[in-house]
Amino acid sequence: MSKTSKTYRKGAIGALTDEYEKALDELKIVLLAIDDSQFIKINDSNVDEDFQSVRNIVLHMVRSGYAYANYIRKSFNEERVIPEIKFQTVKDAIYNLDKMFGYTIETFENKWLMTDDEMMATIIKTSWTTYDLEAIIEHAIVHILRHRLQIQKAIAKF
Repeated sequence: MSKTSKTYRKGAIGALTDEYEKALDELKIVLLAIDDSQFIKINDSNVDEDFQSVRNIVLHMVRSGYAYANYIRKSFNEERVIPEIKFQTVKDAIYNLDKMFGYTIETFENKWLMTDDEMMATIIKTSWTTYDLEAIIEHAIVHILRHRLQIQKAIAKF
């Protein structure tokens, strides 16, 4: 989680990744409030597997975070990895969220000071739509926020 004395990253990309980190920190606080049995409990078997338990939602979030970073890396012709991700505990989930975020931060090395024009000119085609660089980072942030709220609603039913 973030340090008490925050060092902010440079540039617009830095501001966006600081917000991404903030969203992840808020998610971790929610996750730390539940035990591992609640984490893996199937809450709704009538929905897509990705959303049947808190664990599955977090797994979906981690995999998506890597996908966003890889789409960005592809736009810069950089090496991409697709790790195999599995976990059963809150502690391991948080570790994997941190690892995914670290991979995202590595994605932005040497790009922190891109201008707005450069960011808007960086077009990223995903399997579902087309983004500019700023928009895909914003999407990644909102993805965390949306699923954090979904998890909070599931926890409220425990």
